[in-house]
Amino acid sequence: MNTTETARRTAVLQSALAKQGIEALVAYGSGPRESAGMLRYLTGYMPANTEAFLVVPAKGRPVVVSADKNRARAFKTRLGDEMKIVKTTDLTGALKEEVASAAPRGGLVAQAGEFDMTTALHAEFRAILEPYEVTDGYGIVTGQRLKRTAYEAEKHRQATAIADKLVAHAMSIAAIPGVTGPDIMAEVEYLGRRLGADQAGCWLAVGERPAETYFDLFELTEAVGPNARVQIGATVCLDGYYSQVLRIGMFAEPSDRMKEVSERLIAMQDAALARMVPGTPIHEIVDALETMIDAYCPYTRLSDPFRFQSTHAMSNSYSDPGAAPFLNAGRDKSRDAESPLVAEHQVYEVHPNFTLPDVGHVCAGDVAVVGGSGATWMSQYPRGIVRLA
Repeated sequence: MNTTETARRTAVLQSALAKQGIEALVAYGSGPRESAGMLRYLTGYMPANTEAFLVVPAKGRPVVVSADKNRARAFKTRLGDEMKIVKTTDLTGALKEEVASAAPRGGLVAQAGEFDMTTALHAEFRAILEPYEVTDGYGIVTGQRLKRTAYEAEKHRQATAIADKLVAHAMSIAAIPGVTGPDIMAEVEYLGRRLGADQAGCWLAVGERPAETYFDLFELTEAVGPNARVQIGATVCLDGYYSQVLRIGMFAEPSDRMKEVSERLIAMQDAALARMVPGTPIHEIVDALETMIDAYCPYTRLSDPFRFQSTHAMSNSYSDPGAAPFLNAGRDKSRDAESPLVAEHQVYEVHPNFTLPDVGHVCAGDVAVVGGSGATWMSQYPRGIVRLA
């Protein structure tokens, strides 16, 4: 993320803190967890295998506190002088000093990310905050993240371009005699990283009637057979922005039944896309999609042998936390009046997926970006069933 964008986000956040009388935001991020998306949004960087704190005063320069000397160096490389970087062997001790510098005792401090802390770290964190009045800061950041920019939409577009290439590569090598699922997975990860992705990988479902999606190499060891379907979901994180593309590949000419299934999947996606008009409550996107799935699939959402979430908003998190509660088909609909509204530059992945008794698990997935009057597909890889040859 360029420093201009980082500065803009910091300024927006600091304005919100000042308006609410908050002296500082103290945010925690753990690489493999949801809190990482928050720090990734605010700093432009958050690796998958570390933890860090961010202190954002209502006025002044933000501070990143890291006990990982290699990651502290990377934060410095990414941020330059935009933020102060504290490299320490005493994470909570250094944090205590920075919080004391940002807020007077008894002042109002907002915290965010403590839900991802270990029990021991949480106890130390709360001890640090004991001299202050504490309020929720996660909601402040989550709300800010829903207001997307053209810069962010372009980053998702670049990530999607890589995801398209990963699907194309996977489908091309799936046709090589003797190739296995782990071969495809390894090739996808390698190519994604070569193309500049922070993270790249895929899940696979392989077989005449795939029943599951597999994420680990050891789960798919047999060669891909000539009668198999190859279903893939290629996921990319580029400069902190996510994308994913799903496709079905087949060696044989698809049967009339599979052609019908493919057409229905595309129609479901397009129905969801049509709901992405600025000002529309976002829950209407998933409702349009799930209504069509329920009408076509003989299983209910809960009885389906294998069904996962059909749509989600993407951001610096794979599933944006501000939108997630309202894009869940099993949500508490009494809260729908609180649903955020579709807005320009938001990005959604639409991937209907369900089980049909005669063909197994089926899916399709594309990424859409919202414009001024509606949404368009970012994914450029041809939709429908891919012929493997």
